[in-house]
Amino acid sequence: MSAGTTVVVGAAHGIGAAIAHRVAREPWTNRLVLAGLSEAGMQALADALRRDDLPVEVEHVDLADDASVAALVARTGEAERVAIAAGIYTGAPALDTTREEIERVLAVNLYGVFFTAQGYARQMVSRRSGSIVAIGSISGRFPRMGQVAYGMAKAGMRQALRILAMETVPYGVRINVVSPGPTESDMLHKLMADHPNLDDLATGSLSSFRPAVPDAHVGRPEQVAAATAFLLSPDAAHIAFHDLYIDGGETLGI
Repeated sequence: MSAGTTVVVGAAHGIGAAIAHRVAREPWTNRLVLAGLSEAGMQALADALRRDDLPVEVEHVDLADDASVAALVARTGEAERVAIAAGIYTGAPALDTTREEIERVLAVNLYGVFFTAQGYARQMVSRRSGSIVAIGSISGRFPRMGQVAYGMAKAGMRQALRILAMETVPYGVRINVVSPGPTESDMLHKLMADHPNLDDLATGSLSSFRPAVPDAHVGRPEQVAAATAFLLSPDAAHIAFHDLYIDGGETLGI
């Protein structure tokens, strides 16, 4: 797989922005496309990332809209590497969570991510070359109180992409997942209702059934970006349908 176009979906902030910064420096990116909802945020990022030999473009996409996803893939289907970091969060006790809340999260975090990956995978299969990495979460396998919609979506996304990966790897397409634990981001602050600060989050909470993070701190977006860039890169040419935890050991490798 040669150098070519890299697409980062959900690039405006947080982990997606960190991925964009990382892949912009990689020799296998000779064109970078930033895709997401916040065009102002992506444009500011694009201005910061542009260098003389690296074109950086901005594309609008709404992962909850099938037509929007299809249009993005049609415009950028030549991409050799795609990182999908888009996602939304809502938290509520399982006894109180409504169908509408669950469907809103599934629309982006499960259906949107899957059909984005599917669209690019179809293009890659036709060329017999390509790599896709989606950002999951340890909550897709590790229960979290108050995260029934989010956990459901991430668990479904993980399994759906592993099946897509299994069916496409014979055609030269690699699909993998990176699953962070608690990671400094805007979304993390929405997840912190049961913790007063990041240090407390890292020490765990018996009342919320959160174990301590063994390396004693929450993650940073650039750490997730480094793992994502590795899985996209030629160095990971023999890795497919893998789920790489970036969690400081919180899940104890389970």
